[in-house]
Amino acid sequence: MKPLDLFSYAFKGLKDRRARSALTILGVTIGILAVVMLISNTQGFDQFLTDVLSRIGSNNIWIVPTKKSLKLTDTDVMKLMRLPGVKAASPFYLRRIFFRSGSIQEYANLIAVDPRVLKLILPDLELGEGAMLQPNDLGTASLGYKIAHPPEDPNKRVNLYSSVTVDIQEGSMVKSYTFMVGGIFKEFGSTPYLDVDKSVLITVNAARNIFKSTSYPSIVLVARSPDDVEPIINMLRQIYGDDIEIISPLTIVRHVKAILGNFSLFMLIVASVSLIVAGIGIMNTMIMSVMERTREIGVLRALGFSQKDIAAVFLTEAALVGVIGGILGVSTGVISSLAMGGVFSRMLQIENPSMTIERGLELSYSPVITPELLGMSFIFAVIVGLVSGLYPALKAARMDPVQALRTE
Repeated sequence: MKPLDLFSYAFKGLKDRRARSALTILGVTIGILAVVMLISNTQGFDQFLTDVLSRIGSNNIWIVPTKKSLKLTDTDVMKLMRLPGVKAASPFYLRRIFFRSGSIQEYANLIAVDPRVLKLILPDLELGEGAMLQPNDLGTASLGYKIAHPPEDPNKRVNLYSSVTVDIQEGSMVKSYTFMVGGIFKEFGSTPYLDVDKSVLITVNAARNIFKSTSYPSIVLVARSPDDVEPIINMLRQIYGDDIEIISPLTIVRHVKAILGNFSLFMLIVASVSLIVAGIGIMNTMIMSVMERTREIGVLRALGFSQKDIAAVFLTEAALVGVIGGILGVSTGVISSLAMGGVFSRMLQIENPSMTIERGLELSYSPVITPELLGMSFIFAVIVGLVSGLYPALKAARMDPVQALRTE
């Protein structure tokens, strides 16, 4: 039997039983959709975490007091600098401010850190215009790209060496401070903890003058290598106990990836179960089809069809269910993945951050949909169809043609 004739005959068999075939195909579609959506979003989030870690620096450790009785001072900075494995340490400020420059007015972040440590914290941060801040600068600030070039109005921009004003809420009062723009950074991209593109960066000395305090809201440490991060965290716990909150991108990403891996495995098992159920549905449909077409099988055998031809007809029908379900599953899976990526991103936002270091947090990722993923998902659907149709096809092929012709 020619392949084209075989395909045409098998397709006619599915068409004659439209409702049953449609429900069977739907089962395969849902299973493949789940697989594509799960894997693409998992890979997308994993890639996002890896990208964040590379941009924000895997060696950074922030410590934030959790009790008012603990005051972090220059003494703490010097003590922490001497810890084994620590490459650099700096006081760190992160406050929400209102930024004003001419007609540009918007909320932004104020970041204060030692300029010499800034490059270690954010290794991919590059200066686009002007010069880097110096540790003793008091009236100079550097701007993130989106502050200097508001994306909502391309015609507006903050020029180098212009004057800008930041308004800071202090209790019930709002205090204003003016700075000269000494540098503008290139676009960096948003990361957890630090949205540099929408930030105004000043020196620690300038921040100390603004907030009139010799203690610091947090300290950032830079480890010499990722292997030193865990030992440093253990030493910090021995020094400060539960009086501090320790934030490390490396440990957070490791924990999230471990949780994500276990969750993905669980969901993949669930998706596989749905495909097994779909396979059982295909087998049930094909067995019913064999029983209903017993006389037809007898007629085909009488016309000269071999057992191999009969098996090929029913196996092709089962494969067609997998092919159609695979195509629909892959197509709807791509659409669902893109839609769910936005939903998951919104679910990951911290709406009411409890700590200053968490403000400005923005998590956004895109599902990774590769040709390999789509191709393997489609092949998997076809395999499910073939395996599920194997028993019904053999059952049909082994029928006694005489007995089949006698069936009413």
